[in-house]
Amino acid sequence: MVIRIWFIFSFAIVQSLLGDPWGTDADLVKRITPPTHKPTPSLLTRFGIKAIRFHQDVISPADGPRSHFIPSSSQYTLDAMKKYGFFTGFTMGCDRLMRENDDEWVYRKTKDGAGRTMKWDPVP
Repeated sequence: MVIRIWFIFSFAIVQSLLGDPWGTDADLVKRITPPTHKPTPSLLTRFGIKAIRFHQDVISPADGPRSHFIPSSSQYTLDAMKKYGFFTGFTMGCDRLMRENDDEWVYRKTKDGAGRTMKWDPVP
C-alpha cells in the first residue's frame, strides 16, 4: 500500500515537472491559418468576369433592369465566380437565370431603391 501511494505521488510530481506526457487535445488539432493573400483567379474566371462586366456596363444600361432578385443575376454570377471559380460560379449563375421570373417563390423579400418588392438571394 505504501509503495502504491509513493508511486502515485512520485508520478504526480514527475508529471507536474515535465508536463502532460500525452499532450492536450488542442495539441492534436492541426493549426490552420488562413492565407494572407487571395489566390489569383484562373484565366477562364478572369474572362468570365470581364464578360459579365461588359454586360453590366454596356448591355444592361441600354436594355434596362429586368431582374426580380437582389443582387441581380449578373452580379450573383460575378460574385459566385469570384468565390467558387469559373465552372461552379457559371453553373450557379445558370441556375439563378432559370429561376428568374416574377412567380411567387420561397425567397426572403426586400425592397429596392424604387420601393418594389424584390427576392433576396445572395451567394451562399
